[in-house]
Amino acid sequence: MTGMAAETHPKDITIDRSAGVMRVLWQDGHPSDYALRWLRANCPCATCREERRELVLNTDPLALSTTPPPSFEIAGAEFVGNYAIRFTWQDGHGAGIYAFNILRQCCPCAACNPDGPPPFVAD
Repeated sequence: MTGMAAETHPKDITIDRSAGVMRVLWQDGHPSDYALRWLRANCPCATCREERRELVLNTDPLALSTTPPPSFEIAGAEFVGNYAIRFTWQDGHGAGIYAFNILRQCCPCAACNPDGPPPFVAD
């Protein structure tokens, strides 16, 4: 945990697939529950960020997507160094790296973010 504040370093991470939630207990004792749907919708990879930008810019209400909808089910997860977690989703997508410090900033609890969690990254 060298160089990382207790509030931005997880003590325990569990994924409850049936509830659709990733639970993080931070080193400072604060719990955070992240909806898997929110995690996927906020995937920080370049491809997903670009798709979100294009969706906002597309003003054609009849535009159809040619790709299947993204999966909200996690197939696997791995730590990236000592600073982040990466998920592989059931549809094979696995490029997003979720930094712990940003996850903590986006904690969905009412004490941390009374108006709901902010986007993981600004698109």
